[in-house]
Amino acid sequence: MKQLPNEGVLNVILSHQTAPEIEKMLAWWKERVPIESIVIAYGGTQSDFAVVNHQSKILIDDPRLRTRDHQRELQSYSKLFHNVSQFLNTQGQDFQFVHFIEYDHLPLVADLNARQIERLVEEQADVLGFHLHRVDGTNNAHFLYHASNEKFASYWSEITCRTESEVVLSMFGSGSFWKREAFDAVASVPEPFPIYMEIYLPTLAHHLGFRVREFADQNQFVGVLRDKTKQIARDQAKGAWTLHPVKQLWNR
Repeated sequence: MKQLPNEGVLNVILSHQTAPEIEKMLAWWKERVPIESIVIAYGGTQSDFAVVNHQSKILIDDPRLRTRDHQRELQSYSKLFHNVSQFLNTQGQDFQFVHFIEYDHLPLVADLNARQIERLVEEQADVLGFHLHRVDGTNNAHFLYHASNEKFASYWSEITCRTESEVVLSMFGSGSFWKREAFDAVASVPEPFPIYMEIYLPTLAHHLGFRVREFADQNQFVGVLRDKTKQIARDQAKGAWTLHPVKQLWNR
């Protein structure tokens, strides 16, 4: 595999789709970011992975990535992040940022990466995500579940560089934007016990000393309940940079 060129941002797309669907998806993406900046993080089978026609691809062989009930089964992106970090350190050393996104989170603007970097600078942040909240001390279901495990609070107090070790953050998992240093730092930490990724990733980044912020006005275009394939043009006109979920575009 050839070393990727220095385009600044590595766009990591998590997918389990068929090869023809991925080909359609990449045709859309290459109108918005350099095709050489895209890595497919494939969560499907080895046989399906083998026929994916894209130079830069990584097979993520992890049962905790392939959960069906993501919240109850405590879906994890830890191995995915670890594998991408290894890829960066061998094939993409010059990339300074990592944009992680799921296959059904659709880019809509041609200068997406430039906007993400600009927002990161504006927020003086190391990580940008969607629907970021501090949830410790609340009735957030994910927090309450993990708080019942006595190891949960003690873990953060053991690793934190912050004065308040009780801080727990929640961040929607379909897309995030990272400074390389923050991504690599989070990827290098072994997950101590199963923690749902929407809690684990932002909370770990925070306690390692990185500033986690959100995309703010872009939250309105990122949801979970209703497919937005028919809303693409409308939401693009309303200022959306990306749109989630869009599940029907690639199988037409």
